[in-house]
Amino acid sequence: MGSCCQASQVARDQYVFPDGGVYTGELKDGIPHGVGAISFDNGQSFEGHFENGVKSGKGVYRWNDNSYYDGEFLNDAFNGYGEFYWSNGKWYKGQWVEGNMQGEGQFFSDGKTYKGEFENDKRNGKGEQIWPNRQKYNGEWKNNKMHGKGQLTEPNGRVIEGEWVKGKKK
Repeated sequence: MGSCCQASQVARDQYVFPDGGVYTGELKDGIPHGVGAISFDNGQSFEGHFENGVKSGKGVYRWNDNSYYDGEFLNDAFNGYGEFYWSNGKWYKGQWVEGNMQGEGQFFSDGKTYKGEFENDKRNGKGEQIWPNRQKYNGEWKNNKMHGKGQLTEPNGRVIEGEWVKGKKK
């Protein structure tokens, strides 16, 4: 028989993490490797891919308040494209680096939608935000505030262009 039919060295069993999480899934050399799921005493859970004992690849992490992250992981952290939905209705869809919103993404909170660049979980760089009253700002952001060159369009259609500093027109 060819190599396609040799017995796999991956077993399916349970593993208990030091934090008490109970893993059920594929093991390699006694640690999570492949597809599996973890459940925690506090109601949190994870289902997805593991590599050498850590979350790596596609997966879904759920919190006990019904918040969840569905996306890519690397070394146990959100990394790559992912979508996070908070139980209070907020959501983020976009790039993550080492657990932080980083790169291009879209964030919705309290009726406001922002689409643009993120750095360290904050709106930083170029982006556009639209408020529930149809006010819109398109321009530069720093630490979640309009900062730099931009254009604000008020609900009545009036356009204000210029420079913003920490959220205020200069």
